[in-house]
Parts: sequence; structure tokens; C-alpha cells
Amino acid sequence: MTLAFKARSVSCADAIDGEILQVTFDTKPGSEDEDERSTPYVLISCNFEFPDPATIEWHDGGDYAGGAEIVSMVLTRDRVLIKLDRDLVIDVSFSISDRRFAKLRSHLRRMLDDGVFVTS
Repeated sequence: MTLAFKARSVSCADAIDGEILQVTFDTKPGSEDEDERSTPYVLISCNFEFPDPATIEWHDGGDYAGGAEIVSMVLTRDRVLIKLDRDLVIDVSFSISDRRFAKLRSHLRRMLDDGVFVTS
């Protein structure tokens, strides 16, 4: 199965001096009411205080899900392909500035192992 969408918003956040990183690809502005969500998003986060791998959660336009393992991720200048261990591929296209893309690539590189994360 493939979940594909165009992200209107791509955000990178950190907390506790970089100990927690988050990347969000969203079809809606962040100020919307999540209780009434009917459009996709993907959130990838990593807490470096613990040895666990990065986590991923998503909304497919109908329901929330998460807890899958990221098997591979390919990041290009305008798209990210995320393969999960649940027979799911998430394909997100986006358009962001070079500066924001550099920050996105940096966050994802820190969050994911070299064997999982590929840029092209």
C-alpha cells in the first residue's frame, strides 16, 4: 500500500539542545484542529536521551497510525519516500527553499542510521 500526498508544510523542530528532533510533513497548516483532521501528515521524531530508533506516526486521511519501523528513506530535493515494515510506502512531495531543505536533510540524517537514510 502507498500513502502519497503533497505537503503544504514541512517543519523541523528541536528541543532540549537538540536531544529531541522532529520532522513533520503536513497537508494542513499547524493551527488546524486535529480532532477534525481528514488529510494526511507524517511525523518523524527521535529522542536521543534513549537508545530507541526514530519513531513515525501518520494520518492517512481517515485514521491515525504509528509504531512502525522505518526500513528505508530516500530524500530528494522535492520528495521523500519512506518504506515501513508494515508493507506501507509513504511518498511525500514538497516544495521548500534550499535553506529549509538543508535543515530537513540535516535533521533526518541525525535521526536515521546510514543504512536507512539515503539522499540523492
